[in-house]
Amino acid sequence: MSDNETEIERAANNMIERYGDSALKEVDLRILELESRNQEDALQLWLDVRKRLELLLTKPDGRAKH
Repeated sequence: MSDNETEIERAANNMIERYGDSALKEVDLRILELESRNQEDALQLWLDVRKRLELLLTKPDGRAKH
C-alpha cells in the first residue's frame, strides 16, 4: 500500500470512528468546502477518502456494516 493509499485508509477509518453512519455526510461537507475554496489537492484527497468510505461502509448486499 502506498503512502497516499495509507493516508486515505486512515482518514476513512477516522471518519467512521468519529462520525459513524454520518461519516459520508461529514466528508461531503468537507468536499463542498474545499470546492468553494478551490483547494484542488486537498479536494482530490477527500474525494478518494469518500470512495474508500463507501467501500468500508457497504457490504456486497448493500447494507451498512454497522
